[in-house]
Amino acid sequence: MITPWLFDIFNYPFDASPGSFDAKALQDLYDWHLESWEVAEQAGFEGLFFSEHHFTPYSVSPSPNLLIAAAAQRTTKMRLGVMGNIVPLHNPRRLAEEYAMLDYLSHGRLEIGIGRGVDEKEFGREGIPMAETRPRFEEGLRLIESMLYNPVFTHEGTYATYEPTTMWPPPLDRDRRRMWITALSPQTIQWCGTNGYNIATAFQPTAQLRAVNDAYKEAAKAAGQPHGPDSTMILRNVYVGETDEEARRIAEPALNRMFGLYKEAVMFQDLDHIPDGYDSQFYESFFRPFAGDGPVYWDALIDLGIFVVGSPDTVRESLIKQAQELGTSNILMWASFGSLTKEETISSYRLLGEHVIPALREAEVV
Repeated sequence: MITPWLFDIFNYPFDASPGSFDAKALQDLYDWHLESWEVAEQAGFEGLFFSEHHFTPYSVSPSPNLLIAAAAQRTTKMRLGVMGNIVPLHNPRRLAEEYAMLDYLSHGRLEIGIGRGVDEKEFGREGIPMAETRPRFEEGLRLIESMLYNPVFTHEGTYATYEPTTMWPPPLDRDRRRMWITALSPQTIQWCGTNGYNIATAFQPTAQLRAVNDAYKEAAKAAGQPHGPDSTMILRNVYVGETDEEARRIAEPALNRMFGLYKEAVMFQDLDHIPDGYDSQFYESFFRPFAGDGPVYWDALIDLGIFVVGSPDTVRESLIKQAQELGTSNILMWASFGSLTKEETISSYRLLGEHVIPALREAEVV
């Protein structure tokens, strides 16, 4: 079975200059996204993940755990999480406490997704050296797990120390759950496999992701950790129209808007000088296809599997083929992006529910 998940990042689709900010338009954006999640649940999505970004119109959800709380009141079945909370930007104690509360507010539907982060501007504005992000992430994760899974926890580290302490409230369920880690670089992929975490990755061609998943599974197998199809997830921008032509006509302007914001907010400022602590060879290669001011070659990105845009038949066949080639049973669909409207988004969700999601759930992945 291929499990369909939904991703919602809240790109700001209007004039992004600070002086032109439109509060009413943003209010409308929040409101219709809330409505769209109810449609997504009816369409059969397994769960919904949000994203965390700061100081940028690329994403107007700087506190995505609030979105989980809101979505929990509008849905009854979908699992809810963030992909992912950027641990080095937070007090990990606060994240653990929020996860415990969200466990109750969602009636046990919480998925925990976290990441190290890669946004140079965000860390710079917070005064966090990029070289510190990995040790902050790994120590923060240890503290979060200690708090969630122990009635009384202690912690001694570089960035925090706790003598015997109890968290109130404790989580709804103290059984250890497999967290999702947003993973891109080879070092993180191997670390996740060795330590038994699920991984989610994005923006890489299907052929390249085969090597990523193989490296993850080899590391997990060597460490005696689970490493089946359920352990991995791939993110794909997905849009469904009645025909291939309609889908392309609607999706391409929206993707142009999304990538304009993405390049400004997320990419390293100088790809020839990747910050210390990050794999320079990997990230230079990862971001280079999206750099520059030239046109985006959508046909090439669709052929590589990074974007899945078309009729229900086209999208269904592409998603199933990718999942089976990669040996992954989780597809995370970024299906509302850039300048897509409420009507365009909800239409795509409904077509996915009618013609794509049932086939995904029936497909076999080994």
